[in-house]
Amino acid sequence: MSMIAVSELLKGLIILNLLLSPLTLCLTFYIAIMGGSNPDSPGFLRSFGITTGFIYGTPIGLLVWLIAMGKLFDLIFQIAPIVHPSVSCLSIFIAAVLFVIVGNVFIDHLYQLKQGNYMISIVALLMILLYTITLYFSAKIPIPWLAM
Repeated sequence: MSMIAVSELLKGLIILNLLLSPLTLCLTFYIAIMGGSNPDSPGFLRSFGITTGFIYGTPIGLLVWLIAMGKLFDLIFQIAPIVHPSVSCLSIFIAAVLFVIVGNVFIDHLYQLKQGNYMISIVALLMILLYTITLYFSAKIPIPWLAM
């Protein structure tokens, strides 16, 4: 069974955030300024806080979900012990599918699925898997001063 080290995913997240920081900072300030300039808005700082939380918090929250659920499925399917510092690819895939299902149930209330629109869920699943693959390969980028 193919395993991915948790440290590789975390290192990939750090490297990806470092590489994309000019873009994410510009995007954060742009959205905060546009949101704060509306006469009915609560102000720049609140818009900045919400935008920063969304842009940086969502990938971290998704990664924590994938690792935690992946370790749980590793334990359930007896793929790897809980103390082993890696997650199987199968468990990450199952955790991604579960994330999409939970999103459909709690956020969308199964509206799109009831309408027969399965493509939104498939695209969300592919985006999560692409994110995980991107984190894995971002960890392979050599940055000498970032030794993990």
